[in-house]
Amino acid sequence: MTMTRRQIRENAAIQGGGIRPEIQALRAIAVLSVVVYHLWPVRLPGGFVGVDIFFVISGFLIVAHLMREIDRTGSVQLLVFWARRARRLLPASLLVLAVTGLAVVVAVPTVQWQQFYSEIGASALYVQNWLLAYNAVDYLAAVNAPSPVEHFWSLSVEEQFYLAWPIVIVLLLAVGRLRRALSRRAIVVGVLVVVTAASFFYSVYAVDVTPSAAYFVTTARAWEFGAGGLLALLSHGSLGFRPLRGALVSWLGLAIIAITVFFYSAATPFPGIGAIPPVVGTLLMIWAGSPTGRWSPGALLGLRPAQWVGGVSYSLYLWHWPLIVLVPFVTAQPLDGQARVLILVSAVVLAYITKRFVEEPFRVRTTLTRRTAGRALFVTLGCTVIVALGATLGYCQPFIASYQISAAAAAAIRDNPRCAGAPAALPENQCSQPYAVTTLTTPAYAETDIGRGVQSVDECKQTFDATAVMTCDIGDLATATSTVALVGDSHAGQYLTALDEYGRANHVHFITYLKSWCAGTGAPDVASFGYDVPERMQSCTDWGRSVLASVSQNTAIDAVLFTDYTRSYVEAPPSLGGRPITAGDFETAWQPLLDAGKRVIVIRDLPNADKEDIPACVATHLAQYDPCSQPRASATLDLGQDPLSMAAAQMPSVSFIDLTDDLCDATTCHVVIGGFIVYFGSNHLTQTFSRTLESIVGPQIRSAL
Repeated sequence: MTMTRRQIRENAAIQGGGIRPEIQALRAIAVLSVVVYHLWPVRLPGGFVGVDIFFVISGFLIVAHLMREIDRTGSVQLLVFWARRARRLLPASLLVLAVTGLAVVVAVPTVQWQQFYSEIGASALYVQNWLLAYNAVDYLAAVNAPSPVEHFWSLSVEEQFYLAWPIVIVLLLAVGRLRRALSRRAIVVGVLVVVTAASFFYSVYAVDVTPSAAYFVTTARAWEFGAGGLLALLSHGSLGFRPLRGALVSWLGLAIIAITVFFYSAATPFPGIGAIPPVVGTLLMIWAGSPTGRWSPGALLGLRPAQWVGGVSYSLYLWHWPLIVLVPFVTAQPLDGQARVLILVSAVVLAYITKRFVEEPFRVRTTLTRRTAGRALFVTLGCTVIVALGATLGYCQPFIASYQISAAAAAAIRDNPRCAGAPAALPENQCSQPYAVTTLTTPAYAETDIGRGVQSVDECKQTFDATAVMTCDIGDLATATSTVALVGDSHAGQYLTALDEYGRANHVHFITYLKSWCAGTGAPDVASFGYDVPERMQSCTDWGRSVLASVSQNTAIDAVLFTDYTRSYVEAPPSLGGRPITAGDFETAWQPLLDAGKRVIVIRDLPNADKEDIPACVATHLAQYDPCSQPRASATLDLGQDPLSMAAAQMPSVSFIDLTDDLCDATTCHVVIGGFIVYFGSNHLTQTFSRTLESIVGPQIRSAL
């Protein structure tokens, strides 16, 4: 088959690693899809697939580069390869991270420093995707605001590929020398096929089981790099399409990408099977090259604007997201249309400056290119460590301040117990301005003021999946005159501090039975936001039944205290395949306990802010009296719709405690009381505020006993 001059140049580009117009155009399509999606998500709902285009391109180029080196020298020089990658990627990324870190100091309230700086540090070390995957399944991180470096997750996945795949190839070369009957290329192809297939099947599985985490983890994304790598291996030197056939293949690939960009949305299960179309579309466009002919897209792909955007795509990707996140902090206004346009223009300008004065000099004009690979790596990795250490300092600053605030809060509770925290709202205490911001109102401290019974990994609370009964003993463990079991989820756990202090002072022993997102009724098929697969719902059922049996048989227990995040079991999305909890579920759980001679005490779930991050809100309204207060109608579950309260009302022998009026007046629920912020996140009590509830909830439990 006769090849055109352009096709000859394309094969030369593959052989020599030169710039290919269609790949530059694909980079432009990818970065513009992501940027427009982030700025105008309604206009381009599937723009997030631009990341997948980048993954396929990276897999294709890196595997092609490594195989060229193997064909030329018979081996891979790991340090040289990594040094080249470091010079190409680290200068621009570290610049953006450093500038972003400084901007956080200037513009962002300290309440968000820990989250933002933890992600800056993770991004500098290229493990941001794993941090986001962890946060995706951490319900305490559910109200995390988007960080200015969240987009580094995809760069982290790429860097992990760049680190791991050359090592795999070196090991395969060693195997190839032992098995001379197999060619080096055949061994690499075989292993890459296995890795790609395994990653794809895992991706499909993970999207079904843990969709939020699956979006970020490397194991669910590796197959996209593998697909690009396989194209590089299997199409080696065979891009000689006839013009018409090449044009058809290229148009088909472009059409597939366009369909996904315009018709995918956040509701599309992804990556998994949903990632196949953008991956296939990218593969087809790379395979077709830049075909010629009257009906070819080659002229379109080769336009100078497309090539220019492709050239600055890396820096444009780096800069656009920090601007989107940080500008509202600077202006104290949500982004409007004009601000979005200015962000786009600013990102393009910054991308050009970074490409011109950072990327290119470090890649081709710096003394680093004349140094040994080891020295180049030492310099670039040293800069990485400096940025990571800076992020660590920013992360630790709120902790340092917390020690001072913690001591001051303890002193306030000790010296002025009537007007510090929850008691300040009681009319009989006659506290002046009970909802005022004081020197103790510290959002950064409140955000991290998390006690036992609530933490993600907690010695007193069972995990999502496990069913074994685990307990903690608090209060008076030596001379108790009564023993009370506490059953529920983290909304029961948030009382541990208050109950521990009350129990110690009043000879009450509390035994806790806690599990994340589980009310402990043992009722089957009850759904919640935390139980997103049938196995987790079943684990709640099994755990609840085990707890009820254990409590019933424990003759030392005099009473059982129930409370939970009731609205999460009433308002859980129907897509989970479960059902809402009912008053009957509670009655069925309580009756055997009553029959066993135990008291049943119920605490109505406290008001909460649903999904608003209260410390973050207070941080931006510190000059106000009673900041960020919530309408009572939305902060509480109406008694007529609250199955926990309804069940208590229908069983006269059950004691009912309602603390709503201690946090709310007739129309409003307060989130700053007695100088302390009530919640960390949106719906869990801070440990300090829980401590101040001791004098309120404790006597009511004693009365019920």
